[in-house]
Order: sequence, then C-alpha cells, then structure tokens
Amino acid sequence: MFKNIFLASYPKSGNTWLRSIILSSLQQNNIINIKDLSKIRLLSDKMNFTSFKNKIYDKKGLIDYDWMSKNLILCQKKLNEKTKYNFFFKTHSVRHKSFTNKTVNAGFIYIVRDPRDIVVSLSNFTGINLDEAINQIVFNKQLMTNANGARELVSNWDLNIKSWLEYKSVPSLFIRYEDLLFKSNNTILKIITFINIITNKNILNNKKNIDEIAKNTNFKTLQFQEALNGFDEASKHSKFFRSGTSNQWKDVLTNTQINLIEKNLKSMMRYFNYI
Repeated sequence: MFKNIFLASYPKSGNTWLRSIILSSLQQNNIINIKDLSKIRLLSDKMNFTSFKNKIYDKKGLIDYDWMSKNLILCQKKLNEKTKYNFFFKTHSVRHKSFTNKTVNAGFIYIVRDPRDIVVSLSNFTGINLDEAINQIVFNKQLMTNANGARELVSNWDLNIKSWLEYKSVPSLFIRYEDLLFKSNNTILKIITFINIITNKNILNNKKNIDEIAKNTNFKTLQFQEALNGFDEASKHSKFFRSGTSNQWKDVLTNTQINLIEKNLKSMMRYFNYI
C-alpha cells in the first residue's frame, strides 16, 4: 500500500506555492496551470469521506468534527489502498494524535512563515483588522477553519508548528517561506530530494530542471495566471497571490503589535531564526 504525504502549514504561509512546486516537479515539462492546484486537496474534505455510510453532520451541514477526527486515519487507509502512487494532501491542521500516523503517512513537508507577515497577509485576505489577525494567530488555540464541507482545527501559530515538530515517527522537511523566496533553487532542490527519498519517484534534480521549476512557479508567474484566469481560492477581499514578499510587517505593524507577537511566539520564532 502506498502511503500519503502531507504538505502542512499555518494558513497564509505559502502552502499553495509549495503545492505548485510539487505539481511542477511531477510534470514532464514542469509547466502548470494554477487551476490544477486542486489536484492536491485538503484531507479534511467531504469528498474524501464518500465511502463512509455512517457520517454525522453538525448544524451547519459540515461533517461533524469529532466524528471526522475518529475516522481520519481509516479515511487515509482507504484512499491509499485505491491509489498506485503516493497521494499528496494539503493541511492547515494541528497534528493531533488521531490526525495521521506512520501506518498511512510516508512523511511531510512543513512550510513556515514569519508570523508578523502572516498577520498582514491574513488581514488583507479575510478583511479582518490587524489586531483581530494578531489575536487569531497568537492566542486562539481553538481556531477552526472550514472548507469543502469539513473543518480543521488550526489552533494558533505556535501550537500548530509544535504539533508537527513533535511528529518524529516519519521523515519530515521543514522549510521557510523566506528561503523559498530568496533561495528558491536551493530550497526547491531540498524539496525534490526529500520527495525522491520517501517515494518511488525519481524527479530530476539537475540544475536545468530546478531552474525550470523555479521559473514556472515564480510568484509573479502565478500572480499573472491569477490575473488572467482567476483563481477559486481567492477571497472577496483580496486576490490570492497578492504580494509574495517578506518583511511587509515592518511598514504596517505598530511597535506595540510587534512586541505582542514576539513576546508570545518567542520560542518558535527563535527556533526558525525570525528573532
């Protein structure tokens, strides 16, 4: 049985960019269309539970979170048994004990982003103000998101990352959004090397192939595609590929807001060299 691979992150940290790189690396000509990003979908998606006959729904018509959590690993087992390759899944979920394990999961890539920049991106994308965005990523341990008929427990930035750092029973690769931005080729090489190690794939990792992937998944390229054809993951407040920069927080956040973030997320921010 083939096992799945997770592309994990806190929201607005570059997961979609990571998906584009994975898809590009798997294409013979490395060219992708952003509409194809739906091929790597959330695990917490009602579509993945179509074979279950005993589903429970909540008052909003979403799959009941407690029921789904109890059946997530069985769901992965069923999906893995149907495929003849390693299935990639996107997730923003904390990795609670019933989320996944080594019996169904081959490994994961986690993309981290400076939480000060996430605050700015989240505010623009959702339309909430900066203080609300800060409260969400710093303090809201019960934060839930919903999409495609199911929910995920995201929690706050700190606990989300810790939950995946503590998952030691499978191979893992942690990359930073900022390194993908400023050290693109080197970071893409790490991603491809990792995938080749944990799967039966043999993605070319020569300079020419890496250059092609970097070019075809450059933020400006993805931004151009969205402007031309739209992107169904955009919001009513903002295009999805809005900025693609780092350190935008320096021009937006007040000293009080910066200190609040750094004080409460200090441990993980230091771990990933943000402070």
